[in-house]
Amino acid sequence: MESVVDYADTKRAELENEVRQLRAAVFALREELELSAIQLKHNTQEVRSSYEADLLQMRNTISSMRGAIEGAAVEAEHSANAAIAAIRDENKQLRETVQSMRAVNDELRSNFQTERQKIQAAANDEIAQLRTVVQVLRDETDGMKIRHEHQLQDLERAQRAETIELQKTISVLRSELEKHG
Repeated sequence: MESVVDYADTKRAELENEVRQLRAAVFALREELELSAIQLKHNTQEVRSSYEADLLQMRNTISSMRGAIEGAAVEAEHSANAAIAAIRDENKQLRETVQSMRAVNDELRSNFQTERQKIQAAANDEIAQLRTVVQVLRDETDGMKIRHEHQLQDLERAQRAETIELQKTISVLRSELEKHG
């Protein structure tokens, strides 16, 4: 049988062996942990670098897009300003044309009024002259009628007188014929 000392030595040896194994396992775990930490740092660094590169690329893309958008906005603003200026110029020309047409219309209207007044005045003068001429002609016609009536009356009197004289002559001649036979 073994003695207590031997048993204790055996136990001690087993424990020391177990401690050595545990120390070796802990050392191995530490090394593995350190390798894992280093690997994790490398992986983290790679991921960080990848994200930073992606982020930088995104920032550059966003910056390019902003530049393109700003350029497009400036170009659109220039185009809009040019279009607005063209529309304003066209509106100005249209206003000037309308004003010119109104002036021409007013001038034509004024000329028409003047011509109408001239024609009206000439027509009124002509009407007045025609009325005067008509009145003169009426007066002359009335005078001629009166003269013709007087002449007709004179002719009728002369014819009556002549007829009476002829009747007297005929009566005298009949009486003389009756006397003679």
